[in-house]
Amino acid sequence: MGGERWVELETPPPDPGSVERITGTVHHLDVEGGLFVIRDADGTQYQPTNLPEAFRQEGMAVEADARRRDDLTSIGMVGPMIELLRVRQHSGEAAGVPGLWSTSWRLEELAGGAVIDGVPATLEFLEKGQVAGNGSCNQFRGGATVAGNRIAFGPLATTHMFCGEEVMRQEGDYLGALQEAERFEIKDSLLYIYAAGQPHPLRFIHERIPAPIDAPGETGRE
Repeated sequence: MGGERWVELETPPPDPGSVERITGTVHHLDVEGGLFVIRDADGTQYQPTNLPEAFRQEGMAVEADARRRDDLTSIGMVGPMIELLRVRQHSGEAAGVPGLWSTSWRLEELAGGAVIDGVPATLEFLEKGQVAGNGSCNQFRGGATVAGNRIAFGPLATTHMFCGEEVMRQEGDYLGALQEAERFEIKDSLLYIYAAGQPHPLRFIHERIPAPIDAPGETGRE
């Protein structure tokens, strides 16, 4: 199935002006015996009545033209009921989710509270699939997978310094939350990462990646 090819669905012609464009990711919910929804970047969950089998994949980024079915109700009550007119798979960027690669962020809030003053906790998205940063004391590096607004971090390798119990506790909580990350959203200059079992997201502020500094004895280029 090509990333840009629409799958047209056999539905009655929509009323003029009733079609809306929905972009987001597919998720399976364990309600009503199991159902699929499309969750957009704002967290709204749309329950399609006719999602094709090929698109019933957790974390798949999709774009769809649909119409509301306010005449239908769902026992699960997970969100608006919709009827798809056409649907296609997209990358996260094409589905309206801002890209993360080649960006750098500083942690501002952890578990609903502020981080320790003067203690750097950062997250940098390097070339696609790789991340690095400072956990609060130790440097870390590892893999990451982004699909739509879904995100997962692979094993993160760290250095082995000790910086005091409070700092190490913050680092453990931060790296632990990254390992349990499920989804993200970007609002203006802020990045929110939501982890399984955590009532509050990690909140980061965007930082400009500094330009390389010339080595001693070298002259900068014009």
